[in-house]
Amino acid sequence: MAAVGLTWEEAKKRCPEGVRPACHNAEDTVTISGDADVVNKFVQQLKEEEIFAKEVNTSGVAFHSKYMALIAPTLKESLVKFIVPKKRSPRWISTSIPEEKWDTELAMYSSADYHVNNLVSPVLFQEALAKVPNDAVVIEIAPHCLLQAILKRSLNAQTINIPLMKRKHPNNLEFFLTGLGKLYASGIDFDPTLITTTKPAFPVHVSTPSIAPHVSWDHSQEWDVPTSADFQFSSSGGTATSCNFEIDMSPSSADKYLEGHCIDGRLLFPATGYLVLAWKTLAKSAGILLEHTPVAFEDVTIHRATILPKTGTVTLTVHLMPASNKFDVSEGESLAVSGKLFIPDLPVLSEDLKDAPPVEEEVHLTADCIYKELRLRGYDYGPTFQGILGANSSGMSVFPNTIFLKMI
Repeated sequence: MAAVGLTWEEAKKRCPEGVRPACHNAEDTVTISGDADVVNKFVQQLKEEEIFAKEVNTSGVAFHSKYMALIAPTLKESLVKFIVPKKRSPRWISTSIPEEKWDTELAMYSSADYHVNNLVSPVLFQEALAKVPNDAVVIEIAPHCLLQAILKRSLNAQTINIPLMKRKHPNNLEFFLTGLGKLYASGIDFDPTLITTTKPAFPVHVSTPSIAPHVSWDHSQEWDVPTSADFQFSSSGGTATSCNFEIDMSPSSADKYLEGHCIDGRLLFPATGYLVLAWKTLAKSAGILLEHTPVAFEDVTIHRATILPKTGTVTLTVHLMPASNKFDVSEGESLAVSGKLFIPDLPVLSEDLKDAPPVEEEVHLTADCIYKELRLRGYDYGPTFQGILGANSSGMSVFPNTIFLKMI
């Protein structure tokens, strides 16, 4: 016997005398059977034509060929002693009898005649696979999962294929139980205690070994799970419309990066930082994640700067007034920022971008040039606030009038 890369019709036409198609495995894969010498010569011929062909070790037995007819009477005589004819279920899809003959007595009963016919007839596996639903769970019951490649190629991608045994596997019991686990995970509920020799009694005896050491979590993937901190935004205390934010400048704090915001020799809390704190308070009051909360600001006034210490903490308090959409940020009793904010009904970013005005000469600025000019004007930004890579003012490049930023 041999597996060849031909269609069923091509195999019928091309098989030499003494060889015939035995198994229609897939659309372009057929197993042929017959005289061993003729099969070998045919395999070599197909290889010369660069057609897939590989002999299958069947211990010299040409299954599903005319040679099986020689043992059919003896086989039937033995089988009738043990097999009582039983009508087959409609779910039993026959691969040895063509569909147009499924209403015959031979096809309707599981009998000695049926199984003898199965041995001497071609296997119409591809035709049977056409009856498998797209969302089926297919279990291969065999000493070796030989059909997995064919099943994956022939069945729908939604079909789940589960083998139960694998030749040369170091632990076939483990392989079998893994298959049952996949079966259960696919939604097939069954009683696993039926595979044991004795029915267990629950609760089990106290001396029964625990299965806990054999069960572990799969940590190969990380999933972002929202926690209460995602809704509280590190605020300490406050009400639904107010929050206290503690800015910690200690070396181990997440706020330590703010030491890079140095203006006129003073370490100042960034102006946009006030707006972010107000935004977080609005998201908290609405019970929405910050990333899902659009916001619009109006009439924002910065009343005073907040000087940060090199070490220690500063507490900023945000108050919201939902009736008027007003907010304020204060440090102790001192008002720092005030304005209005609200969740807009429409997108707040306009897509109507104006063309840049023409310039006489294109100017390119590197990061060093930019931060040197800022330093001369009192903006002595540290490394954690140096996110600009370069600037272009020509308006003629791919990214006109663009400041390129890097992630810090």
